[in-house]
Parts: sequence; structure tokens; C-alpha cells
Amino acid sequence: MPKNPEQEIFQDSKVLIVDDEEILAWSIETELKAHGADVHAANSLRTAIEAFNRVNPDVAICDLRLPDGNGMELLKKWRHEKPDMPVILITAHGAVESAIDALRLGAFDYLQKPFDMKSLIASVKRASELSMLRQKVNRLTGFERPRDPFKIIGKSPAMMKVKEQLRRIANSKANTVLITGESGSGKELAARAVHDWSDRAAAPFVEINCASIPENLLESELFGYEKGAFTDARDRKLGLFEMAQNGTIFLDEIGEMPMKLQTKLLRALEYRRFKRLGGTKDIVFNARIVCATNRDLLDEIHEKQFRADLYYRLSALPVEIPPLRDRLEDVDDLVDFFVDKISKDLEIKSPEVGHAVKSMLKNHSWPGNIRELKNVLERALVFHSPDHLEVDHITLDTPRSQKPKPEPQVSQVPPTSHNGHGLHSTHSNGGSYYGDSNQSVAMSLSDETFHLPESGLNLEGLEKSLLIQALDKARNNQTKAAALLGISRHTFRYRLEKYGILNH
Repeated sequence: MPKNPEQEIFQDSKVLIVDDEEILAWSIETELKAHGADVHAANSLRTAIEAFNRVNPDVAICDLRLPDGNGMELLKKWRHEKPDMPVILITAHGAVESAIDALRLGAFDYLQKPFDMKSLIASVKRASELSMLRQKVNRLTGFERPRDPFKIIGKSPAMMKVKEQLRRIANSKANTVLITGESGSGKELAARAVHDWSDRAAAPFVEINCASIPENLLESELFGYEKGAFTDARDRKLGLFEMAQNGTIFLDEIGEMPMKLQTKLLRALEYRRFKRLGGTKDIVFNARIVCATNRDLLDEIHEKQFRADLYYRLSALPVEIPPLRDRLEDVDDLVDFFVDKISKDLEIKSPEVGHAVKSMLKNHSWPGNIRELKNVLERALVFHSPDHLEVDHITLDTPRSQKPKPEPQVSQVPPTSHNGHGLHSTHSNGGSYYGDSNQSVAMSLSDETFHLPESGLNLEGLEKSLLIQALDKARNNQTKAAALLGISRHTFRYRLEKYGILNH
């Protein structure tokens, strides 16, 4: 008997149905199976995440309203984790305003209940065709998502030691890891290696930067909230701890986490359970927690900015990523990797890199580490698009300490002290100056008055310069840097955010 043409379309398609209305879900499942689809069903946000990780579907059909969350959350999550998978959203009549948001977020189609089953089948047919076409194109062009674990570039003794530590952790049942290292050294890559090299690789890897989210939102992002927990909590929301079930949670900039939230995190780590914001029920989770920081947490403990018990809970398995200046023998391999990758991203021919360029790069101190190296190479390829990368194409950032300083416009400057405004000042019979290459500033303590130069000054530039200088002197310890300027740590962080120098 000849096959139904519709069965030819759905023969190899795995379809995930997410709907808590049993009769409707059963009807859709029956209809799709009759057309040859491999159908899997879930009735909640949580079971949908589990089914997605287990089945790896080609097409998803999801109700907008679910008992434990919103279908939009799944749409966002799946668009990030599997952007080639079409998602069809269905919802009750009257929710038209959600259609625009859904399509904006990348939904393939949006159907209102009650809908004609033929319309749904037609939509799934188009979605299945698109999914299969995308998979075929990816295979033919070599862009199919790799199944093999990615590699960390570096053959130096320092990096070989780090990679061995990461592999041992990945293959263990350890639940917490602390990765330390300077900004730009590759802490996130190390966290991904722990996930990708483990048996959790097929489960979600979710990440959050603790410094980039306001304190009042960070708790709900991590642990979720119940409907009605606060004014705008119209629906239940799952946090990262639930969405990363059986996977890995990466908490970047853990040293920036507020003390109040540190307490809740410590409890979650110790008991492997937590409560949603506004909830009363304990929720068990089974995700590995990987934390990272570029700060000295022992200093933060001394400054009472970080809980000692949380530190000792996290630091059972510490991994320190060496700065690039301590493994300059890796520069050659990193340059080859980045030149090839950036060229592909820019869709240009990958240039040859001469020995003189690599020698020049190996003689740089790299205060910005690998991130700085990547930026330098990208700058050269964008501005010059060379067939052969030469020394003249490379522009290195000179550390401020190596730049020639302007001569002060005052005679002998006595030792300085801090005044109440956080600026350096001198004794009443002397002066001090602040400035960049263009100007200097005089100050007198006789009346605590700041004297504006005749030529004026750039106030924002001066303030930004002072913030960066304080960070440098305090070795990126924000508490100490704030003290140098005579302001609170909260005010200091606000000003860092204002000028976009949080990751200095």
C-alpha cells in the first residue's frame, strides 16, 4: 500500500507537545501519530524541559499558559539552546496581544484556541519541512552543532595543569567548583569545559552574571517566584536552578552577590533544595554549581563583603586560570585560532601571520589577557583586511603606567592626604593636580575649595580616570578602591556602572 504523502513529511520528525489540557493534548498527539510523527508529550514547564533534554525534538507545540510557568519562557530558552527548532505556540481566544511578542521572540506560528486541527497539522507540516531543511543545510555546510567536546587552546605547563583539573572535576560527581583568575583570562570557557566534558553535557548550561543584575531581581532570576509574590508577578516563573535541572549553573562574578542572597545560596548548596520567591514548598535540584570571580574572596571576607562559610563551601575544588603573561608560549596557538575564527566571522580570507607579529605579541604584557589579544587581532583584520598580517597592522594598548606623564603645572607637590570628598589634597601652602594628557587641576586645602583651571576640564573624564586609578591601586578590590576615594562601595559600584567600567 502506498504511503500517505503526509506520512512522508512526518516520518522522521520528533514533535514535542506541551499542554496541560489532557483531551486537547491527546487529540493533537493522536492526529500527529496518524501522520507518522514521533510524538512526545509534557504537561508542565518542568516536564517540558526534561522531555526536551531527553528527546531533542525537531518541532515543539507549546501552550502559552502552563500550571508552573509561561510558554514564552520555553520559547526563549529553546531559541537559545536550539535556534533551528521551530516552536508553535497555542493559546486561548483573546490573548491576541501575546501573538506579537511571541513572533518577535522567534515563534514559528501562533494559533488561537479553538483552532481547526487541519490548520495545526498544516503548521506542523511547514515547521517540520523547515526543521529538516535547516538540518540538511547544516550538515552540508559543516555548521552542524558539534557533538565532540570543544578544546581549550594552550599547551603550556600551566594550561595543561588547568585542563587536567577541569577534566577530573568534569568526570567526578562534585557539585560545586570555584574558578578564579583575572578578567579576560577565560573563566567562562573553563566553566563550559566542566559542563561539556561531563555526563551533564546534554542537559542545560545556564549562566548569570551576578554583577550585571540589580539585587532586587537577582534572587528571582536564580530561584524564580510564585504568582502574586510581588506586584508584577502575574504568573509563576522558574528560576535558573529549576531550568538547569541535571545540568550546570554558572554564576559569574560571584564576589558581587549581595550578602542576603549569599545566605540563600549557601542553604541551597548545603541542602540541594530551595524555595521560589513567595513560595513555601522546597524544590529539589540536581545541577552542578560553577562559580567564578576575578576578586580575592579572602580579602572580601576580611572586608565583611563575602560570607566565610559560603567561600569554604565553594572552594573545595578551586581552579585558578593563569593570566596570559604567565603562559606566553600559548600566544602562537591562540593567534592562529583567533585569526582563523575572526576571519570566518568576518567572511574574509584568513591572512598569514608572520613570525615578527607573533614575536611582538609575545613581548606584550597583556593586562587584558585573552580578551585583549582577541580584540587586537579583530581590530587588525577589520581595519586592514590583509593577506599577510604584519607588525604595522597591530595596535597594542599601552598600560597607563607605561605612558609618559604630563609635567605638573605646580611647583613641588607635598605629600597628599584624603579629604572628605575622596579627592587627594595637599597642605594649605601647596597644591596638587589631577588630569590626563590635556589638563591639570589645582586644589588648595586652605578653604577646601577646588580651583577650576582657566581652560576648564572634562568632569566625566576626570571622574572616570579617578575610578580606574583607584581600581588599579586597590588591585580591583572595589571595597578598597571606594575607600581610597572616600565613598561607599555602593556609590563606587554605581559610578562604575555609569561609565561602563565594571569589568575593568
